[in-house]
Amino acid sequence: MSNAMLTAPCECGADSDCHPVWYEALAEERLDALMGQWHNPLVCVFVLQHPSMFKLEFADGQVQFLQLLVEKGIGAVNAVARHQRARNKGTRPTLDMSELAAYPGVSDADLPLPFALSLHHLRSDDGGFLSDGYDAYDRRMVEIAMATIDAWCK
Repeated sequence: MSNAMLTAPCECGADSDCHPVWYEALAEERLDALMGQWHNPLVCVFVLQHPSMFKLEFADGQVQFLQLLVEKGIGAVNAVARHQRARNKGTRPTLDMSELAAYPGVSDADLPLPFALSLHHLRSDDGGFLSDGYDAYDRRMVEIAMATIDAWCK
């Protein structure tokens, strides 16, 4: 019997639970600083796809960050995130949504389950995250971001 048959479906609609993939990706980020550059979209995808993690008050910004990733790449996402952290240093953190205002937010408050792609799709063919390189991981992250955006902004 395969592991997939032993694992219950995930709350996001994936065939198996995404949480182990989530925790493994977070652990890999801590070990590999280059992989860590995709932390923001990883978090945005995970919380936007999982009802137990979802908070409507943050959804617009999360979807907008994913749209920025798809349109301008991970460098642009991290530049906006760095600017936000620097702006909030020593103050009560707030989001400056003007940097993301060109992108639409969520269409409604209902989670659009299931999603076409889940965190399971971040893995390469051999089951790792980076065995086929950073460019391939970036492509998979962008594909999952697009599937999340498509579901939310239909």
